[in-house]
Amino acid sequence: MHDPAAVRLVEITLWFWIGQAVGVFARLGIADAFGDQHRTVDDLAARTDCEPQGLLRLLRSLTGVGVIREVSPGLFALGDLGQHLRTDHPRSMRDLAVLQSEPWMWRVFEQLQHAVSTGATPIKNVLGTDYYWNWLHQQPEERRVFDAGMVSVAKALQIPTALSYDYRDVHRIVDVGGGRGQVLTAILTANPHIGGTLFDQPSTVADARQALADAGLADRCSVEGGDMFHAVPEGSDTYLLSFVLMDWDDEHAVRLLSNVAAVLPNHGRVLVLDCLADRDTDTDTDTDTDPGPSGHPFHMGRTVDLFQMCMGSARVRTRAEFEGLYARAGLRLQALHLPQAPVTLMQLAPA
Repeated sequence: MHDPAAVRLVEITLWFWIGQAVGVFARLGIADAFGDQHRTVDDLAARTDCEPQGLLRLLRSLTGVGVIREVSPGLFALGDLGQHLRTDHPRSMRDLAVLQSEPWMWRVFEQLQHAVSTGATPIKNVLGTDYYWNWLHQQPEERRVFDAGMVSVAKALQIPTALSYDYRDVHRIVDVGGGRGQVLTAILTANPHIGGTLFDQPSTVADARQALADAGLADRCSVEGGDMFHAVPEGSDTYLLSFVLMDWDDEHAVRLLSNVAAVLPNHGRVLVLDCLADRDTDTDTDTDTDPGPSGHPFHMGRTVDLFQMCMGSARVRTRAEFEGLYARAGLRLQALHLPQAPVTLMQLAPA
């Protein structure tokens, strides 16, 4: 009789193979080659310039995880997850799958044991830098892949949480460190009474102007470049920090939050979108969380924390740790929205 716990551990240790298989599937454009049709291996091989037997083995490896269905011997179709690897899917995860299988990501994570044993940051040994974004600024192609992957993350995690919030009393939002503005775009599109400002490094926001114009927001959303650790734009009642604090150590996070607090009106609010290392601190039932590969609830925040441990000096924080940062910056946690979701929204007010 098989030991269920032992079998689950075998599955867990093999999931890094599946992650690479999904990345290869995405990079080769196999989901797009399917379209809406059932297809044979030979047909797919011709469409993707693959060797048929190698492609067959790849497809079969993905039948057990929802990416592919074998509808009859040698005839395959996309599964529910596979549909999300099409580039034309409105919530496509194709670019994230490519990013997570990038060689540089794997080289850094090979040093996870070093991080656990010594407390040192592996990326320093592997890529010669203290923070992953410093390296990406010097690597145009890798940065393009990374930015595209982050758009996928925004679609899956940040935007659904952001749109769950009630913005009826909001007049203007400054999205601090907002990147290409995908989260701000979603908020402004859903709330036509709101104006916005996208604020990030000049090299980052330069690419965002056209995207905002394409979304029909050029007359409602301005773009400003600058250093958020020096100052943030004034004149707004609401400031958004989406997946920003998780990338910075406590000292940088407090400096940034203090800059926001300095321009925040008495009636203003700060919205922080981030992962929590804990769930709702009053309960830890994880009842709304889908099981991961182990059969146990998958915890987004605790998993993302491994990325932070390897890629820089930041970390995913608990609610209490966030509250400590807020207090140091002259802010207080006013409300916690969707504490059980992969991404939580924290509403802050002046202390």
